[in-house]
Amino acid sequence: SVHDLEDGLVTGQIDISKLNDDLEHLYQTAIRDYLPDLSEQEAKSALNSLHNLSCWPKEFDRSHRHLAQLKDLTSQLIGRFALYAERATRERYGDGNLTRYQANLIVPREVRIEVAILKSIAGYYIIGAEVSKERYARQEEVIIELVEAVSRLAPASLESFFLQQWQVAESAAAKMRVVIDQVASLTDMGAYALHEKLIGA
Repeated sequence: SVHDLEDGLVTGQIDISKLNDDLEHLYQTAIRDYLPDLSEQEAKSALNSLHNLSCWPKEFDRSHRHLAQLKDLTSQLIGRFALYAERATRERYGDGNLTRYQANLIVPREVRIEVAILKSIAGYYIIGAEVSKERYARQEEVIIELVEAVSRLAPASLESFFLQQWQVAESAAAKMRVVIDQVASLTDMGAYALHEKLIGA
């Protein structure tokens, strides 16, 4: 969520000055997608708490100075969340070794709320943006077409690692799983390139 905020500010998809104006949208995004039991007052308090941090940007114009401040914000937020979780976990389990299965990570509610607000900022301004919805719809279309084409053209369409798995697959469902694994292993650029190669633009 911290890096999504950073990326959104750098790309201009998030306007730091509009967060208070859009608090209701952020709250609705947060309860729908991240923290269903969040109250409006908790959301408002969390956003105020973030605004009051000394590292929180009051404005962002993508200048070198603001980019450096943004890196500092990212670092401080991550450190802050980790420190609060560590303190809460130590309060519960003490200062001894916290070995496997001996403790659970305790994340204070105020940290969960702030993280939910940060996630909702990215969710509202980036993921929920109309241009993003169009891009996601196109990506879904490409993936569906790729799975169909790779499956239809197999085994010739399979990379060597997946070809070996396909050859030992004992059912149509197992072979389809190999096809899906290959498509899932692709980067965005790799998926578009393979789509163009197998299907055309």
